Amino acid sequence: MTPPTPEQIKAGVAGVFDRAAATYDQVGVDFFRPIGRFLVGRTDPRPGERVLDVGCGRGASAIPAAEAVGPTGSVVATDLAPAMVEEVRRAAHDLPWLRAEVGDAEQPPGEVFDIVQAGLVLFFLPSLDTALARYRGMLSEQGRLGFTWFGEPDARWEPVFDALTADLPQDERPQTRPSGQGPFASPSAMQDHLTAQGWRDVTTETLVHEVRVRDADHWFEWTWSQGYRFVLEKLEARDQLGPARERVRRLLDEMARDGGLAWRAEVHATIARP
Repeated sequence: MTPPTPEQIKAGVAGVFDRAAATYDQVGVDFFRPIGRFLVGRTDPRPGERVLDVGCGRGASAIPAAEAVGPTGSVVATDLAPAMVEEVRRAAHDLPWLRAEVGDAEQPPGEVFDIVQAGLVLFFLPSLDTALARYRGMLSEQGRLGFTWFGEPDARWEPVFDALTADLPQDERPQTRPSGQGPFASPSAMQDHLTAQGWRDVTTETLVHEVRVRDADHWFEWTWSQGYRFVLEKLEARDQLGPARERVRRLLDEMARDGGLAWRAEVHATIARP
Protein backbone atom coordinates (compact mmCIF):
# COMPACT_ATOMS: atom_id res chain seq x y z
CA MET A 1 0.00 0.00 0.00
CA THR A 2 1.32 3.46 -0.93
CA PRO A 3 1.91 5.51 2.22
CA PRO A 4 -0.17 8.70 2.51
CA THR A 5 1.40 11.98 1.43
CA PRO A 6 1.95 14.76 4.00
CA GLU A 7 -1.02 16.59 2.49
CA GLN A 8 -3.22 13.54 2.93
CA ILE A 9 -2.08 13.12 6.54
CA LYS A 10 -2.91 16.74 7.31
CA ALA A 11 -6.27 16.54 5.56
CA GLY A 12 -7.13 13.46 7.61
CA VAL A 13 -6.15 15.12 10.89
CA ALA A 14 -8.05 18.30 10.00
CA GLY A 15 -11.16 16.29 9.13
CA VAL A 16 -11.20 14.34 12.39
CA PHE A 17 -10.82 17.45 14.53
CA ASP A 18 -13.29 19.41 12.43
CA ARG A 19 -15.91 16.73 13.09
CA ALA A 20 -15.00 16.61 16.78
CA ALA A 21 -14.98 20.37 17.35
CA ALA A 22 -18.56 20.71 18.60
CA THR A 23 -17.95 18.37 21.55
CA TYR A 24 -14.16 18.67 21.93
CA ASP A 25 -13.42 19.37 25.61
CA GLN A 26 -17.17 19.73 26.22
CA VAL A 27 -18.30 16.34 27.57
CA GLY A 28 -17.43 16.73 31.24
CA VAL A 29 -13.93 15.19 31.17
CA ASP A 30 -11.28 17.44 32.70
CA PHE A 31 -8.40 16.94 30.29
CA PHE A 32 -7.36 19.61 27.77
CA ARG A 33 -7.81 22.66 29.98
CA PRO A 34 -5.49 21.57 32.82
CA ILE A 35 -2.91 20.47 30.26
CA GLY A 36 -3.27 23.83 28.50
CA ARG A 37 -2.73 25.68 31.78
CA PHE A 38 0.29 23.48 32.47
CA LEU A 39 1.83 24.49 29.14
CA VAL A 40 1.16 28.19 29.69
CA GLY A 41 2.69 27.93 33.15
CA ARG A 42 5.86 26.71 31.46
CA THR A 43 5.97 29.16 28.54
CA ASP A 44 5.25 31.97 31.03
CA PRO A 45 3.78 34.64 28.72
CA ARG A 46 4.08 38.15 30.12
CA PRO A 47 2.18 41.37 29.52
CA GLY A 48 2.97 42.78 26.10
CA GLU A 49 4.47 39.60 24.62
CA ARG A 50 3.56 38.11 21.25
CA VAL A 51 2.43 34.46 21.27
CA LEU A 52 1.81 31.98 18.48
CA ASP A 53 -0.30 28.99 19.53
CA VAL A 54 -0.29 26.28 16.83
CA GLY A 55 -2.82 23.45 16.74
CA CYS A 56 -4.92 25.52 19.12
CA GLY A 57 -8.00 23.27 19.34
CA ARG A 58 -10.69 25.14 21.27
CA GLY A 59 -8.10 27.37 22.94
CA ALA A 60 -6.96 25.40 26.01
CA SER A 61 -3.57 27.15 25.94
CA ALA A 62 -4.29 30.09 23.61
CA ILE A 63 -6.91 31.66 25.86
CA PRO A 64 -4.87 31.57 29.10
CA ALA A 65 -1.91 32.92 27.12
CA ALA A 66 -4.05 35.82 25.89
CA GLU A 67 -5.19 36.52 29.44
CA ALA A 68 -1.55 36.59 30.52
CA VAL A 69 -0.22 38.94 27.82
CA GLY A 70 -3.15 41.32 28.15
CA PRO A 71 -4.24 44.00 25.69
CA THR A 72 -0.69 45.24 25.19
CA GLY A 73 0.29 41.83 23.85
CA SER A 74 -1.08 39.58 21.14
CA VAL A 75 -1.87 35.92 20.48
CA VAL A 76 -2.25 34.28 17.09
CA ALA A 77 -4.00 30.90 17.41
CA THR A 78 -3.98 28.59 14.41
CA ASP A 79 -5.52 25.20 13.66
CA LEU A 80 -6.03 23.11 10.53
CA ALA A 81 -9.68 22.48 11.49
CA PRO A 82 -11.92 25.46 10.58
CA ALA A 83 -14.56 24.42 13.13
CA MET A 84 -11.96 24.57 15.92
CA VAL A 85 -10.98 28.08 14.85
CA GLU A 86 -14.61 29.19 14.99
CA GLU A 87 -14.92 27.81 18.53
CA VAL A 88 -11.85 29.78 19.64
CA ARG A 89 -13.23 32.96 18.12
CA ARG A 90 -16.47 32.50 20.04
CA ALA A 91 -14.69 31.70 23.30
CA ALA A 92 -12.32 34.68 22.97
CA HIS A 93 -14.87 37.33 21.97
CA ASP A 94 -13.78 39.50 24.91
CA LEU A 95 -10.07 39.10 24.12
CA PRO A 96 -9.70 41.13 20.90
CA TRP A 97 -5.92 40.79 21.00
CA LEU A 98 -6.32 37.05 20.29
CA ARG A 99 -6.58 36.34 16.55
CA ALA A 100 -7.72 32.85 15.54
CA GLU A 101 -7.22 31.65 11.98
CA VAL A 102 -6.97 28.46 9.96
CA GLY A 103 -3.32 27.54 9.66
CA ASP A 104 -0.78 24.75 9.39
CA ALA A 105 1.57 24.17 12.34
CA GLU A 106 4.33 23.34 9.83
CA GLN A 107 3.81 26.65 8.02
CA PRO A 108 3.51 29.34 10.70
CA PRO A 109 2.70 32.95 9.80
CA GLY A 110 5.65 35.11 8.78
CA GLU A 111 5.79 37.23 11.92
CA VAL A 112 8.10 37.56 14.90
CA PHE A 113 6.92 36.06 18.20
CA ASP A 114 8.24 35.88 21.76
CA ILE A 115 6.60 32.48 22.33
CA VAL A 116 5.61 29.63 20.06
CA GLN A 117 3.53 27.06 21.92
CA ALA A 118 1.86 23.84 20.83
CA GLY A 119 -0.46 21.75 22.99
CA LEU A 120 -0.43 18.03 22.14
CA VAL A 121 0.11 18.64 18.43
CA LEU A 122 3.73 18.33 17.26
CA PHE A 123 3.63 14.52 17.14
CA PHE A 124 0.97 14.81 14.41
CA LEU A 125 3.30 16.67 12.04
CA PRO A 126 4.66 14.85 8.98
CA SER A 127 7.93 16.81 9.39
CA LEU A 128 8.72 17.84 12.95
CA ASP A 129 12.14 19.19 11.99
CA THR A 130 10.70 21.45 9.29
CA ALA A 131 8.41 23.01 11.88
CA LEU A 132 11.19 23.34 14.47
CA ALA A 133 13.45 25.15 12.00
CA ARG A 134 10.69 27.59 11.11
CA TYR A 135 9.90 28.27 14.77
CA ARG A 136 13.57 29.03 15.46
CA GLY A 137 13.63 31.52 12.62
CA MET A 138 10.61 33.48 13.87
CA LEU A 139 11.36 33.73 17.60
CA SER A 140 12.68 36.92 19.13
CA GLU A 141 16.08 37.05 20.85
CA GLN A 142 14.54 36.17 24.22
CA GLY A 143 11.92 33.89 22.68
CA ARG A 144 11.02 30.37 23.70
CA LEU A 145 9.31 27.34 22.28
CA GLY A 146 7.00 25.31 24.50
CA PHE A 147 5.03 22.18 23.68
CA THR A 148 3.30 19.29 25.39
CA TRP A 149 3.40 15.63 24.38
CA PHE A 150 2.33 12.33 25.85
CA GLY A 151 4.50 10.22 28.13
CA GLU A 152 3.89 6.64 29.20
CA PRO A 153 0.25 5.56 29.02
CA ASP A 154 -1.60 4.01 31.93
CA ALA A 155 -0.92 0.28 31.56
CA ARG A 156 -4.23 -0.57 33.24
CA TRP A 157 -6.05 0.77 30.17
CA GLU A 158 -4.04 -1.05 27.50
CA PRO A 159 -6.50 -4.00 27.37
CA VAL A 160 -9.28 -1.50 26.63
CA PHE A 161 -7.50 -0.14 23.56
CA ASP A 162 -6.52 -3.65 22.49
CA ALA A 163 -10.17 -4.71 22.68
CA LEU A 164 -11.31 -1.63 20.79
CA THR A 165 -8.91 -2.17 17.88
CA ALA A 166 -8.91 -5.99 17.80
CA ASP A 167 -10.78 -6.13 14.47
CA LEU A 168 -8.50 -3.66 12.70
CA PRO A 169 -5.50 -4.85 10.67
CA GLN A 170 -2.31 -4.71 12.72
CA ASP A 171 -0.83 -1.89 10.64
CA GLU A 172 -3.91 0.29 11.23
CA ARG A 173 -3.88 0.05 15.01
CA PRO A 174 -2.48 3.23 16.59
CA GLN A 175 0.36 2.95 19.06
CA THR A 176 -0.63 3.51 22.67
CA ARG A 177 2.91 3.92 24.00
CA PRO A 178 6.13 5.56 22.77
CA SER A 179 7.96 3.41 20.23
CA GLY A 180 11.35 3.71 21.96
CA GLN A 181 12.75 5.55 18.96
CA GLY A 182 12.70 9.16 17.83
CA PRO A 183 12.41 12.37 19.85
CA PHE A 184 9.08 11.49 21.48
CA ALA A 185 10.50 8.30 23.02
CA SER A 186 11.59 10.03 26.24
CA PRO A 187 12.48 13.45 27.67
CA SER A 188 16.19 12.70 27.21
CA ALA A 189 15.62 11.75 23.56
CA MET A 190 13.71 14.99 23.05
CA GLN A 191 16.49 17.02 24.68
CA ASP A 192 19.12 15.38 22.48
CA HIS A 193 17.03 15.97 19.36
CA LEU A 194 16.38 19.64 20.07
CA THR A 195 19.99 20.27 21.03
CA ALA A 196 21.13 18.72 17.76
CA GLN A 197 18.73 21.07 15.95
CA GLY A 198 20.40 24.09 17.54
CA TRP A 199 18.05 24.76 20.44
CA ARG A 200 19.45 25.61 23.88
CA ASP A 201 18.30 25.56 27.52
CA VAL A 202 16.07 22.56 26.83
CA THR A 203 14.07 21.45 29.86
CA THR A 204 11.10 19.12 30.33
CA GLU A 205 8.67 18.92 33.21
CA THR A 206 6.01 16.25 33.60
CA LEU A 207 2.39 16.54 34.67
CA VAL A 208 0.58 13.45 35.94
CA HIS A 209 -3.12 14.18 35.75
CA GLU A 210 -5.94 11.87 36.79
CA VAL A 211 -8.71 11.72 34.19
CA ARG A 212 -12.07 10.28 35.19
CA VAL A 213 -15.22 9.22 33.36
CA ARG A 214 -18.56 8.18 34.86
CA ASP A 215 -19.18 4.94 32.99
CA ALA A 216 -18.67 3.14 29.67
CA ASP A 217 -21.06 5.43 27.79
CA HIS A 218 -19.20 8.48 29.06
CA TRP A 219 -15.87 6.98 27.94
CA PHE A 220 -17.22 6.47 24.42
CA GLU A 221 -18.64 10.00 24.40
CA TRP A 222 -15.20 11.29 25.41
CA THR A 223 -13.46 9.18 22.77
CA TRP A 224 -15.75 10.50 20.02
CA SER A 225 -14.99 14.06 21.16
CA GLN A 226 -11.21 14.01 20.61
CA GLY A 227 -8.47 12.77 18.29
CA TYR A 228 -8.96 9.05 18.97
CA ARG A 229 -12.28 9.49 17.20
CA PHE A 230 -10.50 8.41 14.01
CA VAL A 231 -10.37 4.82 15.35
CA LEU A 232 -14.10 4.79 16.06
CA GLU A 233 -14.76 6.15 12.59
CA LYS A 234 -12.64 3.39 11.03
CA LEU A 235 -14.58 0.77 12.95
CA GLU A 236 -17.90 2.36 12.04
CA ALA A 237 -16.99 2.45 8.34
CA ARG A 238 -16.24 -1.30 8.47
CA ASP A 239 -19.39 -2.09 10.44
CA GLN A 240 -17.19 -3.25 13.33
CA LEU A 241 -18.07 -0.61 15.91
CA GLY A 242 -20.92 -2.54 17.54
CA PRO A 243 -18.83 -5.62 18.45
CA ALA A 244 -15.96 -3.38 19.57
CA ARG A 245 -18.28 -1.41 21.87
CA GLU A 246 -19.51 -4.60 23.49
CA ARG A 247 -15.98 -5.90 24.11
CA VAL A 248 -14.95 -2.57 25.61
CA ARG A 249 -18.12 -2.19 27.64
CA ARG A 250 -17.52 -5.54 29.37
CA LEU A 251 -13.99 -4.48 30.31
CA LEU A 252 -15.07 -1.04 31.50
CA ASP A 253 -17.91 -2.44 33.59
CA GLU A 254 -15.42 -4.75 35.28
CA MET A 255 -12.95 -1.89 35.82
CA ALA A 256 -15.72 0.28 37.29
CA ARG A 257 -16.41 -2.40 39.92
CA ASP A 258 -12.68 -2.65 40.63
CA GLY A 259 -11.94 0.92 41.62
CA GLY A 260 -13.58 3.30 39.15
CA LEU A 261 -12.96 4.55 35.65
CA ALA A 262 -9.95 6.81 35.97
CA TRP A 263 -6.59 6.81 34.29
CA ARG A 264 -3.22 8.39 34.79
CA ALA A 265 -2.39 10.79 31.96
CA GLU A 266 1.34 11.55 31.82
CA VAL A 267 2.09 14.69 29.81
CA HIS A 268 5.50 16.27 29.23
CA ALA A 269 6.02 19.99 28.65
CA THR A 270 9.28 20.86 26.93
CA ILE A 271 10.71 24.39 26.77
CA ALA A 272 13.61 25.41 24.53
CA ARG A 273 15.25 28.63 23.37
CA PRO A 274 16.65 29.35 19.92
